Amino acid sequence: RPGSIVVEGTGEAVASVGTAPLKRPAEAVGNAYLIREYVDQIVAPCVNDAAKALLAEVQRFQERLYLRDPLKANVKKRYVCGLREVARALKSNKARVLIIAHNIERIQAEAALDDAVAQLLPLCVKKQEWVYDEEERASRQLLVDREKEVLVVYALTRKSLSKSLKRSAKTSVVAILNYDGASALYSKLEALVADARREYARRAGPWVDGAFAGTSGAAAAGAGGLGAPQERFLVQYVLDGKQVAVDPLVLQPGLDRAPGDDDAAEGDPSRWLAPPAPPPPVDEAGAGSKR
Repeated sequence: RPGSIVVEGTGEAVASVGTAPLKRPAEAVGNAYLIREYVDQIVAPCVNDAAKALLAEVQRFQERLYLRDPLKANVKKRYVCGLREVARALKSNKARVLIIAHNIERIQAEAALDDAVAQLLPLCVKKQEWVYDEEERASRQLLVDREKEVLVVYALTRKSLSKSLKRSAKTSVVAILNYDGASALYSKLEALVADARREYARRAGPWVDGAFAGTSGAAAAGAGGLGAPQERFLVQYVLDGKQVAVDPLVLQPGLDRAPGDDDAAEGDPSRWLAPPAPPPPVDEAGAGSKR
C-alpha cells in the first residue's frame, strides 16, 4: 500500500509512521505503574537515572547552542521527540539512541500508538535502502540489516521523560541524534541496558513467549512480534524504610540459574534497588562554556 516498506527476504510490507493522524480515544487513561508487553528489560532505578542523566546532558548542549545561534540549533539538533519525528530520524539513519517510556497508553485503533511503536522497533535493527530490481526494471525500498543497531532503552514514564527534557507536554519516545560530549553517560547507559535485558531473559518466566525469550524487543518486532505478550505493573517495595516502585521481575528468582553459579551475585535483586552511583564527570574539553 502507499507509504509501505518491504522487509528484505520476506516480501512483507511494514506501514510507515505518519500515514494517518493519531487519535487518542476518550477511554485512554495513563498509568504510571504500567509496563507494556514490549518492554523486554528490567525497569530499574539505575536505568532510569542513567537515561535521565544522558537526556539532561544532550538537552543542555542543545539549549546552549540555541542561545548562541538559534538557526544553527534548528539544523543541528541533538534529539527529537514524538513518534513522527523519531520515525523520520530512524528512516534517515540519524537516530543513535531510542528511549521509550514504559507506560505508553494502550491504543489499538488503526494507526494509533500501538501501531506506531510497533513500526519504530524494526527500524532500530534494519535501515531503509533503495534497491534496483532488474526483472521489474524499477527500484523499491527495502529494510536491510544495520551495521550497528540503534540502542533501544525502555525507561521512565511519559511524564518523567518530558520533565527530563524540560518539556510541558508528555513524551512517549525520544531519539538522541548526537551524544558527542556525553560518551561516558552513553556507555554507562548502554552497559546497564544490556545487563537489564539479560536479567529480564532470566527472570521473565510467565511473562515471556518462548519464541522471543532472550530476544530484544526490536529484534522480536522484526521477527513478527513485540516480545513479551503480557503487560505487568510496578509494585511497591519497602527499601530502607521507604516505599519505592520496582519491576515485579526484580522480585522473581532467576529461573535458569542453578545453585552455586559463579555469577549468582549478579542475580541479586538488591543491586537493582540500591541507590544509583553519581554520574561520572563529563569531559567538556573543547566544548566551550556557557555564557
